[in-house]
Amino acid sequence: MARNPVHTMLASPNHDELARQQYTLSLKDYVRDHVRARNEDLYEYRAKPRFVKEHGREPESVQEIGTVMWDDPAYQMFSRMHRDGQEMMWASVADTLYREQDRLSADYTKFTQSSHCKGTLELDPDFDMPRAMADVDIHLQPGGYCSDYGDDDVLAGAFYEYGGNLYTMGRGVGVSESKGEVGVRFLKERYPDFTPTRILDIGCSAGSSTVPYVTAFSDADVHGIDVAASILRYAHARAEAMGKGVHFHQRDAANTGFEDKSFDLVMSHNAMHEFSQSTTEDMMRENFRLLKPGGVAMHMDVNIRYDEYSPWMQFHRGWDQVNNNEPFWRVYATNNPSEMLRDAGFPEESVWQGKFQQLDNSLRWFIATARKG
Repeated sequence: MARNPVHTMLASPNHDELARQQYTLSLKDYVRDHVRARNEDLYEYRAKPRFVKEHGREPESVQEIGTVMWDDPAYQMFSRMHRDGQEMMWASVADTLYREQDRLSADYTKFTQSSHCKGTLELDPDFDMPRAMADVDIHLQPGGYCSDYGDDDVLAGAFYEYGGNLYTMGRGVGVSESKGEVGVRFLKERYPDFTPTRILDIGCSAGSSTVPYVTAFSDADVHGIDVAASILRYAHARAEAMGKGVHFHQRDAANTGFEDKSFDLVMSHNAMHEFSQSTTEDMMRENFRLLKPGGVAMHMDVNIRYDEYSPWMQFHRGWDQVNNNEPFWRVYATNNPSEMLRDAGFPEESVWQGKFQQLDNSLRWFIATARKG
C-alpha cells in the first residue's frame, strides 16, 4: 500500500485545482531546499556575530538565538514564505474539498449505511472536546481539526488526509510506505513472535495509520479512537471504501473507557506531538491498564528530539511551534517517553526508544515501545 492510496473518499481535483496544488508544492520545495537550507549560514555568519558583538559571547539558548534571528530581514522573509506556502497549500486543497463537499457527505452515508459494512462508528454527543484541540487550527487547517458541520459532515477528515498528502510531499517525504506500514514493519522486526488479535490506534485521525494494521494482521479486531467527530466519520467511510473493517470511537487518549487488559497492541502515530506532557503521561498509564500480559505499546512520531540537538538546531526545528500552530511541539521534543513508559509500570528491560528508518530513506521516525510483563 502506498503512503497516499487512492480511494473513493479521496477528493479529486480538476485541472485548475491540480495546477494550483502543483504550484504550491513547487513553492514549498523551493523554500525547503533553497531558502531554509541557508538559514544556518545566515545564523553563523550574520546573526550570531551580531549577538557576540553586543553581548561578548555566543548565544546559549533557543531564546537568545531567536532574539537575533527574528530581527533579521532574511529570516523574516524565509518565515513569511514558509508560512505562505502552508496557507496556500490549504487554500488549494479547499478549492477541491468545498466543490466536492456534497459528494463526500453522500458517499459517507452510502458507505456507512451499507449492509456490507465491515467496521463500526461510535460517536459521543456529550464528548468534552479538549480545548487544546478545539481552540487551535492545528497545522493551520481551515476550520480546525475539530470542526463539525452536521451529522453527515466529513470535511475535517477530508482536509486532514488530502492536505496531509500534499504536506508530506512538500516536506520531501517518500510515498512508498505509509506511517502505519512503518509501524507494522517495526513491530515485526522487534517482536517477531508477536501476533496481536485486538489492536487500538490512539489519535487515529483519518485512519490512514490504522488501516495498514487490518491488512498486516487480518485476524485482528482493530479499533481507532480520536476526539473529532467529523474526522472519525471520514475515517470510517474511508476504511469502508477500502474494504477494511475498523471500529472507530470518539474517546480520549488518557481515559479510553475500554476494559482492563482488553488489547494486545496499543499504538499511536504522530499523536504525541499534539499532546501536553500530562496527557502523554496519562496515555502511557492508560496503555498499561489496557494491555494484556505480553501486550505491546508502540508510539511513533516525528524525529525532533531536542536532547540530540544543538541550541541552533532546536531553534531551527522549533519553527512549527509558533508558525504552524503546534502548541506542544517543544513539549514533545523535550519529553522522555521511555521514562513515561517505565513510570506507567512497564518493565525496565522491555522499554526502548530510538530511530527507525523509512524504507526509501526519506526520513527517520522516532519510536518508543515497551512490552507488558
